[in-house]
Amino acid sequence: MVKDQNKQILVDSLKEASQKHSLGAFLDDLLTEQEMADLAQRVKIAKGIIKDKTYLEVSKKLDASTTTITKIGQVIKYGRGAFQKLFGRKEER
Repeated sequence: MVKDQNKQILVDSLKEASQKHSLGAFLDDLLTEQEMADLAQRVKIAKGIIKDKTYLEVSKKLDASTTTITKIGQVIKYGRGAFQKLFGRKEER
């Protein structure tokens, strides 16, 4: 229940910041540089996998660990489909 409440607080805050055209500033205030880099890395990995790059290709291009790439691959395969909706490939469920 707390997890759902925390997620909703984040979702609502991101929506509000986006509507006020201050999403970038909100993210700057909310996240450290490292947290932003980590999240951006996950997005880049997801985009690579969705573009049918191999895990090895993604790893070499992004200098990312295969553990992280595998985790994102599993999210793409078994998750809720958000990466596919955002980055273009239809869900394969």
